[in-house]
Amino acid sequence: FQYDKEITIINTAVACSSNSRNGIFDLPITPGEELQVIDTTEENLVICRNSKGKYGYVLIEHLDFKHQGWSP
Repeated sequence: FQYDKEITIINTAVACSSNSRNGIFDLPITPGEELQVIDTTEENLVICRNSKGKYGYVLIEHLDFKHQGWSP
């Protein structure tokens, strides 16, 4: 997955389930993994970066935004 925009972390989230999508651009996730949200899409997907620096799409329904101390 090649992300060519300037990286700005817009939020963080914790994966609450494994990713059910297996597309080439989807980021494999495991429950409890903390992810940085770096972009949104027009669908129910966000682009995330994991602790290893890998990027990919993650379904919003697999993420918990309430788990950390940040709030809008």
